[in-house]
Amino acid sequence: MAHAHHHHAGGAAAAAEDDPAAAKRRGRRLLIALALNLGIVVAEVVGGAISGSLALLADAAHNLADAGAILVAYIAWRISRRKADPRRTFGYARAETVGAVINLTVLLVIGVFLGYEAVTRLFDPQPIQGEIMLIVGAIAMAEDVAAAWVLRKETGANVRSAFLHMIADALATLGVVLGALAVMIWGVTWVDPAITAAIAVYIFVHAGAEMRGAVAVLMDSAPQGFDYDALRRLLENEDGVAGVHHLHLWRLDEERVALEVHLALDHADLAAATRMKEGLKGRLAERFGVAHATIEVECAAGVDHDGALFARE
Repeated sequence: MAHAHHHHAGGAAAAAEDDPAAAKRRGRRLLIALALNLGIVVAEVVGGAISGSLALLADAAHNLADAGAILVAYIAWRISRRKADPRRTFGYARAETVGAVINLTVLLVIGVFLGYEAVTRLFDPQPIQGEIMLIVGAIAMAEDVAAAWVLRKETGANVRSAFLHMIADALATLGVVLGALAVMIWGVTWVDPAITAAIAVYIFVHAGAEMRGAVAVLMDSAPQGFDYDALRRLLENEDGVAGVHHLHLWRLDEERVALEVHLALDHADLAAATRMKEGLKGRLAERFGVAHATIEVECAAGVDHDGALFARE
C-alpha cells in the first residue's frame, strides 16, 4: 500500500516566500528603504558637521548601521532563497540569521563609541547651531517615516525587524528635533550629548534583545515559550507508542521549527506505523507549527535502549 509523503511548509510566511510576485516586491521595498536610509546618513553627516551637533552625527551613525543592516538583510534574503543542495541539505534560510548577527555586532560597537562620545561632550560642551540641527533632523525623521511606510506590509521576520528599526529611528530623530528646539529656545547644549547617550542606551537594549534571538536560532534552540511538555504528551498518548526518546526541537530559521524523535512501538505493523507517522506530522504542524518532522519508529520488543533514554531528556 502506498502512502503520500507530505512536507508541511510552515504556513503563510512560507507561502509568501514561494510567491514570485511577493518575493519581487520584498526585494524592491528593501532597496527603496536602503536608498532612503543612505539619504538620511548623508543629510545628517553634513548637517552635524556644519551645526556641531553630536546628536545628529550619532543618529547618522545609527542610520548608517541600519542602512548596512538593510543591505545585509537584502543580500541574506537573496541567499536564503537558494534551493537546498548536497552541501546545504536544509537550504540557506539561516543566511538571514547570520546577517542579523553581523549587523547587531556592528551596532553594539557603534553604541559603545556613541556612549563614550556622549560622556566626553557632557564634560566638554561644544557650540551647536540649533537651526541647522532642527532642519536636518526634520528631514531625517521624514525619511525614516517614509522607509517604515515602504516596509510596513512585510511579514517576514527579517524584513519586519528592519521595519521596527525604522520606527525606532524615527523616534530617535524626533529626539534630535526636540534637542534642537531646546538649544534654540533655552541655549542648553547639554541636551545634545544627553540625547546621544539615550540613543546609545537604546542601541544596547534593542540590539541586545535581537542578538539573543539570533544566537538562539544558531544554537538550535526551540522557540521561546514552546510547549515541550504538551508535545511530548501528544507523542506518548498516540496509540501503539510504548516510549518516546531522542526528542529534539530546533529552529531551521526564524520561521520554521524542526523536530526529530524516536518512537518505540508495541507492535511490528509497518503499514500502521507509517499511517501513524503521517498523521502525527499533520497534527504537529497544525498544533505546534512544526514545519519539518523526522520520526523514526522501532519495535520496543526488539530494541534494547538504556532506560534513561525513555525519560525526559
